Amino acid sequence: MSGLRTARGLVGESLEILVLRAVLLAYWGTVSVLSRRCGKSSATGGESVRPHP
Repeated sequence: MSGLRTARGLVGESLEILVLRAVLLAYWGTVSVLSRRCGKSSATGGESVRPHP
């Protein structure tokens, strides 16, 4: 029986890790999208992307 408990424990830990990764991916994806939408636009900021001669 202890082998079955160990296997269940490993499956449970793997599932927890997968859920944690999914939550972190969703969080960082949301932060990335919001920062792009709400962030300061570089086109109107007066900064040039071309090097000055």
